[in-house]
Amino acid sequence: MEIAIFLHRPVPLTLSNRRFLHLLLLGLAALTACAGGLPDHCDGLPANTPPADRNVLGCSPEVNIPDDLPYQAWELRFAHPPYMEIWIENSQVLDIDNRLLPRAGGGTISFGDLGDVDAAGWLNESGKPPYGAGRALTGLNLPKRLYVRWQSLVEPQTYKALFDFPAWAREKMVEPIQVDCVFGGQKTDYRRWVTLGLAPGGTVKVWIRNPCSEAIEIMTVQAQVVKEGPYLGKAEQYVTATPEAKAHVEKHGIPYESWK
Repeated sequence: MEIAIFLHRPVPLTLSNRRFLHLLLLGLAALTACAGGLPDHCDGLPANTPPADRNVLGCSPEVNIPDDLPYQAWELRFAHPPYMEIWIENSQVLDIDNRLLPRAGGGTISFGDLGDVDAAGWLNESGKPPYGAGRALTGLNLPKRLYVRWQSLVEPQTYKALFDFPAWAREKMVEPIQVDCVFGGQKTDYRRWVTLGLAPGGTVKVWIRNPCSEAIEIMTVQAQVVKEGPYLGKAEQYVTATPEAKAHVEKHGIPYESWK
């Protein structure tokens, strides 16, 4: 069963509409919880749906955390180099308990006009890789395999990547570390963010981190071109990049090699 918000016929979206949709996707679960009810799609789940699966789909009034996970949830996040905008068509996670989440995240990540910033490379002005944006996967155990299919809007091109998440990285995700946060001060926490950096040319860079810690680079994956095009050929055209992204590429080009 796949629970998804999707467009039957993707059309060019304005920057304001795309930002609204992104905020809607990220905040839907929280707004539902505040309203004191469960999403409408929960009514259609079979009665024997495992509690952990109900958690992941946002359909459980109680949170059931895997016994070997020392925190409530890890997050799957997506990022892209400045102006190299993306649209996530689908992402999936298989955890170490062989439980599949068929719709782990989707939609757009766009930051509008960033000025004349250099899009080459992954590190920002502070020398850190991007934080990205995404969601907490409550009830899911640590990742075993990840899948993502996305549109690179400035090319445009559709890519897909399927890869195994290494065991040593999972060990790092449950290793307690000392962090010093701007809000909250010093405390013991965990590397509970998994960030996928998606770049033109199909480069996928994977990091783990805590919001207050240094990132650890896990791997670089080369995605495959989806020959069928956007939405596996079911869409007539690509989602349109913002005017700011188009202008940046026209002026500076696309530094493909800098993200590998």
